[in-house]
Amino acid sequence: MTNPQMGRADLHIHTNASDGKASIKELLNFVASNRRQLNAIAITDHDTLDASLWAYERNSFYPFDIIPGVEVSARGSHILALWVTEPIPQNMNIADTVSAIHERGGIAILAHPFHPYMTCHYAQELRNLRHPKALIHTGIDALEAHNAGIGGLGFNWLARQLARTIGMAVTGGSDAHTLGAISTGETWFKGSTASDLRSALKNKTTLAKGTPWSITDYVGYLKHEHKRKETIYSEITNSSTIANP
Repeated sequence: MTNPQMGRADLHIHTNASDGKASIKELLNFVASNRRQLNAIAITDHDTLDASLWAYERNSFYPFDIIPGVEVSARGSHILALWVTEPIPQNMNIADTVSAIHERGGIAILAHPFHPYMTCHYAQELRNLRHPKALIHTGIDALEAHNAGIGGLGFNWLARQLARTIGMAVTGGSDAHTLGAISTGETWFKGSTASDLRSALKNKTTLAKGTPWSITDYVGYLKHEHKRKETIYSEITNSSTIANP
């Protein structure tokens, strides 16, 4: 049962400004009409603030707080940068990425630790598991302990164990790329505003909650991603043909 004294936020949502399916307008209207009992959301597209800032500028039009953010492609990891309104450079190590986020007044959250895709391609997550306390020295503020996109595979359990071992704040996020997946991952906090949430993260009193994506949302995402990559490939092929007739 939901604790009525706890605020709820989804801190990891994508739009078609990166690899999500819905436009920012569709997403905001969906959350507003369905509410999902969310007090706050963060739009965290990959390496772009465009949709997030558009939404943030219209915060007063919606019955929930909108947190500006971006999912930064760091070297070996993805970092959620929340409460930032300026771009964060890509491909830096975790410590430098976190430092850049802090310089811009933001909070840095290690996204989906132990994600199978990330672990297969990089060694950073494996180092986190073997030497968990080293993560503290990067300056990271919190760990995403529930990512709904990998919710049923045991990787969230590893993230929770890591957070518990080093005493770090936790968050939950849907990592939604489809509308139906929104709020399948949530961060619970005492209060009801984005300011309350930020204080809870600082005080390490947040809770990570959620479920895995539904089969419908997994299938919807896979179809969308396949179509998106086909479109990108077609555009590259056409550009190459024009440049080399």
